[in-house]
Amino acid sequence: MPYLVRENLFIGNISDAAEILQNGSAEITHILSVLSSASISFFSEWRAGLSIPTKEIRRVFVGGSGSSSESEDKPVNGSKSCLSPEKILYSLEYAGKDLKLVRMAVPLRDMESEDLLDYLDVCLDFIEKSRKEGSVLVHCFAGVSRSASIITAYLMRTERLSQEDALESLRQSCEFVCPNDGFLEQLKMYEDMGFKVDHANPIYKRFRLKVLGILYIYMYIFSFDLFFFFVTSSILEVLMNLQMDQFMNDSGLACNVFIFLCVLKILVLSLFVHVVF
Repeated sequence: MPYLVRENLFIGNISDAAEILQNGSAEITHILSVLSSASISFFSEWRAGLSIPTKEIRRVFVGGSGSSSESEDKPVNGSKSCLSPEKILYSLEYAGKDLKLVRMAVPLRDMESEDLLDYLDVCLDFIEKSRKEGSVLVHCFAGVSRSASIITAYLMRTERLSQEDALESLRQSCEFVCPNDGFLEQLKMYEDMGFKVDHANPIYKRFRLKVLGILYIYMYIFSFDLFFFFVTSSILEVLMNLQMDQFMNDSGLACNVFIFLCVLKILVLSLFVHVVF
């Protein structure tokens, strides 16, 4: 069952959200879903046979584009964000029994490298508005890390609490919450920036460089693997064309070629790392 954190503010898991979406609630009128996918189909993938009716209000992307059936879109400037402009920022929809619930869905994975900061403003604004109109449930999959991080940030902003004090206050309502280390680090940045996400702040700029650096490393390794695959394929093709029978029958030759290619990959990778870093 959901845990009451503050008046009209609850924390829970996907099971709590599914129950409310299916059967309705006398208390909760709004739901903030923080899952790896913003689609309502995540629920049916989680539990076979579960079908939840929805009607889209709007869908907003980091770059500001999106679809809307109601003209309440806030402009979103993704030029200084760590997120890709094509990435969905959030979706808003009527959901559940008789479409009486308002659900905001934010795509966020529970990974230390995930960018929490750039989702905070839309999440906290939704919580604030929802509490004025009714009650809101903030949930992720287990109700431990992502939802706890969002509510911790909300308590930090509204009550001017430090990261440690806000998390401790949340644990008085739900003792098992435990944001991952990456989210805790970003919440500390949020505190140091004065409880706001300031893209002009040197703290955020360093964070952005770190995120972009990780993405660059992933892209670099992937590109190098593709390059090495084509190089080794070409070498093997030449060798097999020149001495097909000998190469296939001589295990010593095949072993030497394999060792040579491994050493070549290590040398080339070392050279690339030296040049790039």
